[in-house]
Amino acid sequence: MIRISIDPIDQARVRKLLSGMKNIGERVLSRSLNKTITGVKTDASTEIRQELNAKKAAVDETFTLNKATIKKLSASIVSTGKPLALIDFVGTRQTNKGVSVLVKKTGARKIITGAFITTLKEGHKGVFWRNWHGVKRTKSTKIKYGALPKTYRLPMSERFGPRVPDILGNDSVMGTVLKKASDRLHTNIESELNYELGKLK
Repeated sequence: MIRISIDPIDQARVRKLLSGMKNIGERVLSRSLNKTITGVKTDASTEIRQELNAKKAAVDETFTLNKATIKKLSASIVSTGKPLALIDFVGTRQTNKGVSVLVKKTGARKIITGAFITTLKEGHKGVFWRNWHGVKRTKSTKIKYGALPKTYRLPMSERFGPRVPDILGNDSVMGTVLKKASDRLHTNIESELNYELGKLK
């Protein structure tokens, strides 16, 4: 979780400059926090996708924002969820030997031998393979299920990559996101403060 709050000195400065205007100081502070936490989501998604070759939508849906109010001057973002399905990585595709996937941008594209892309009856699309128990997994992905020998008609399981929360927790990723969050917060406070002060002229 990333929690954003405003330094007491900044809070006091805003309230002093806007004294006499009921709740305006709190509104400036809460708006600044909410603009910042929305920007943190953007920054976190961008930094994570510098590491993972994942689709933006798949990363973003792991985030939950908790916004500030005039009575709660803090905001937070948390990333939760299970490992990303391999279908949610950019460029995942079927080949004759299996499924080709690139998980980390600094890594190499790999072929998961015997894996296949399919859509289940309930509409979920993913990368799967049969739960093979033999010494060697079959390389063919073109044989229809009904034509397979009974020994090959095994349950299938979906294949996954890393979890988004684990990548966000990396020191390099988190450090960059927090630095940008601090810069965003100070910029947003000044912007919101100047907006309200401009109304008094």
